[in-house]
Amino acid sequence: MFFKILNKLSSHTNHNVKNHEIIFHNNRYVTDPIKQSNLFANHFSSYSHEVQPIPLDYSTENEFLNRNIEFWDLKRAISKTKNSTPGADNIPSIWFINLDDASLLKILGMLQQQLDSSVLPKAWKHTIIIPIPKPNKDKTKLTSYRPIALTSVFCKIFERILAHRITHFLTSQKKLNPNQHGFLPFRDNHTAIYKIYSAISEARKNKKFFVAVSLDIKSAYDSVHVDDLILKCLQLGISGKATKWMHHFLQERSFQIKWRNFLSNTKTSFKGLPQGSVLSPILYVIFMNDFFQTLDNNVECSIFADDIFVYCSHHSLTYIQTKIQNTLELIHKWCCYWKLTICPEKSAIIELSSKQVASFPRITYAGIPLPWSESIKYLGIQFSKYNQNGQILRSLRNKALKKINGLKMLGYKRNGPRTKHLITITNNSILSLFFYSSPIINKFSETHLKSCNVIQTTSLRIALGVPIWTPNIILLKLAGQEILSGKIKRLAIQFFIKQLATQPFSALFHTPDRIHSQLVEKDAESLRITFRNL
Repeated sequence: MFFKILNKLSSHTNHNVKNHEIIFHNNRYVTDPIKQSNLFANHFSSYSHEVQPIPLDYSTENEFLNRNIEFWDLKRAISKTKNSTPGADNIPSIWFINLDDASLLKILGMLQQQLDSSVLPKAWKHTIIIPIPKPNKDKTKLTSYRPIALTSVFCKIFERILAHRITHFLTSQKKLNPNQHGFLPFRDNHTAIYKIYSAISEARKNKKFFVAVSLDIKSAYDSVHVDDLILKCLQLGISGKATKWMHHFLQERSFQIKWRNFLSNTKTSFKGLPQGSVLSPILYVIFMNDFFQTLDNNVECSIFADDIFVYCSHHSLTYIQTKIQNTLELIHKWCCYWKLTICPEKSAIIELSSKQVASFPRITYAGIPLPWSESIKYLGIQFSKYNQNGQILRSLRNKALKKINGLKMLGYKRNGPRTKHLITITNNSILSLFFYSSPIINKFSETHLKSCNVIQTTSLRIALGVPIWTPNIILLKLAGQEILSGKIKRLAIQFFIKQLATQPFSALFHTPDRIHSQLVEKDAESLRITFRNL
């Protein structure tokens, strides 16, 4: 509840619910909730159409993926199930959490039968979709809403068992490209951001140009063709009855829109990965795995879910132009083959080196010139050609200051939250912005780190309700906190030690031909000091 209040207070958008009661479509206003729900259903089903099936062979069995489900598999899957809204069957997660072992054994038998037969209950293939307005968009337009899906909790438990097996198989057998980040162990947003930042720093150190392209795939999850995905699974060795079950699970799914407590007519989806599905993230990773085959020599790429960041560094800008252009042409062919669409108008290109550029070369995608930008955002981090560290820090500070304004309105209320709750809000909503970027903020100057500390002390003074002249050392003692710059360094060291400990699977140290360290000098020195002091 506190975070909902804080987000509303720190946002300057109008939260008038009355706007949601009117939908503008085909030059007319629609107010009837049933008609509105059917309009949403038609809009979201427009992404899907019946496709021609391709022949698939499941006969090859993968013993690891298709082994019998064990009791501990079920217990682990239930323990990781979130207390979210149930799907069409109205069975909540708490129901499974409170079952005794005898009941769980019956559930286990049902799930094993599901795996063996590949016959799914209808409720498992049915989704309730709730349209949620996008921030700062016209709420009378259908395109201003994103779908939030409610699926069966029972089905999610089974999906989680399969997802764990698939992820373990792909990572242990090293089937995935090391530049795939997200939804994978040891490869998260921190590794993705650090690799990009390190590549930029290396190019600047060696006086090279650095050109990066951010690509946006239109309706990424909704555009995946099921048979194409299953074919890629089979090519990676994911086969047998588990793959057959997933194929049936993804085919001809049904959904309804829930809008203002009314349900739309039932629609059928013939393609796309279901929103809210536990399997969808790892399946999308599989679908994108061969994307890296489109890269020309010396061109690198980082993918986090549907965020694609292609980059190249060299002493010659003409060389980079040729390499990037060749790569974009191959990407276009790849997208056409797998029936995906990249939006050139939502994509951008930027030069991030410290060198001066007289004129930017013309680089196109599908014949459309990509716009050159002065800054580019990837996974929430604003990369800029000029004063990059300052720009990143300024972006984080601006986000933090908006939340601090909301914290003031909460903290100065006579009957507002207690101090411990305000400190929790400070840590989880404001300071977490800096925790998220700790691997790269760690390399900033001491002046930049001190400005981070100002954000922390300002927030804590509001949370504790103490005067502005209160010494920082007393402030931190009262709040039970460590100084923010110190915690950033500690989190960064923990991040690097984790990468060293998991080196065979780490995205930072693994390349197709050899194991090598990509730590910049400052990070390597920090590790040496840390180990020396142990």
